[in-house]
Amino acid sequence: MSSAPLDPWNDAGPAPSRPRPGTGSGRTDAGEVQWSSRSDLRRDVHRAQDDPSTGFESVASRVQRDYSRRPALSLWTRSWRALGGLWGHDRSGERLAASGKIAQSPVTTGRRLAVVSLRGGGGKTTVAALTASTFAALRPEPVAALDLDPACGSLALRLGNGLARGADQLAADLAALDSTTFDAVASRMSLGRNDLYYTGPRVAGRPLGEAAATTLLSGLSRYFPVTVIDCPTGPEHPDTAAVLTRAHAAVFVVPATAAAVDEAAGYLRHWQSDPFLSAIPVVAAVVGTDRDAVLDPLAQAAALTRTGVGAVAFRHDRHIAGGVGISLPLIRPENRLAAAELTAQALAAANSSGAPAPAARGLAW
Repeated sequence: MSSAPLDPWNDAGPAPSRPRPGTGSGRTDAGEVQWSSRSDLRRDVHRAQDDPSTGFESVASRVQRDYSRRPALSLWTRSWRALGGLWGHDRSGERLAASGKIAQSPVTTGRRLAVVSLRGGGGKTTVAALTASTFAALRPEPVAALDLDPACGSLALRLGNGLARGADQLAADLAALDSTTFDAVASRMSLGRNDLYYTGPRVAGRPLGEAAATTLLSGLSRYFPVTVIDCPTGPEHPDTAAVLTRAHAAVFVVPATAAAVDEAAGYLRHWQSDPFLSAIPVVAAVVGTDRDAVLDPLAQAAALTRTGVGAVAFRHDRHIAGGVGISLPLIRPENRLAAAELTAQALAAANSSGAPAPAARGLAW
């Protein structure tokens, strides 16, 4: 007579009682961690983000707090430069004053400056922020800066506030107004330092369209003597083409890499020979995005001038590299000078260009 097999777990006692997934709410009275589902975790994270008492702080806010006030040069470097200036003659002040005088030149109508690039990550938004901030610091009138990047642009973050309304929202508001005033337009934009008004990330990723671009740019040019436009990456984007047909001058941003400089040199030659683009004056800005890069931005800017286009260079800057709010007094002195020379060249070109090419002509890329 065969006996039934013995259960090895007979002496283990009853199975422990565990809560089902999704029913947990933290810890039990005994301190045991209960199970939770992904939806519970997501809900708890959202609750922590919305509750100021938890001390939650976004990455952008933390970096803004930690690095937006950090100067580009260390205390030792600033002291050494000041000591060296006692025995040497530095003409940077003279050049800065000369550029500032040109950047303060009167304009007959609002000048629109398009900041463009062939590739992303090359410093286009940084140059747009530096250009707009420099104009605002030098000119007595208010200055406007537009972020047209459809992929959640960071121009507002570079100017100190990431909560501004988008350009597409502003265009819709202006189209709905029967008549506009400066207060009506300015109240729909964020206000930064030195009467700099700007827009934030766009809400919709689709192109603005010709009608919205016309409403937006003409509405701002009526009240702002200078409008700096951070265009979408790539000349093939419809919004970039729409802005260029209405721009008085363009700033062509080039990262200081071998491929980018070679590509830019070829494209700038095409720019000057193209029947439509050649009507838009252009200035190049070479940006050093890597502290340990092989190429010197100053040398590459000098090389680009051989194409017949004026160029300035921005060296790698610890303050700018923080990726958040830019303060002009904290950037490298040579970059502050480069920003002033860029604004001077761009405004001089815009004042000499006359009216933009008609939008109906389009652009040949």
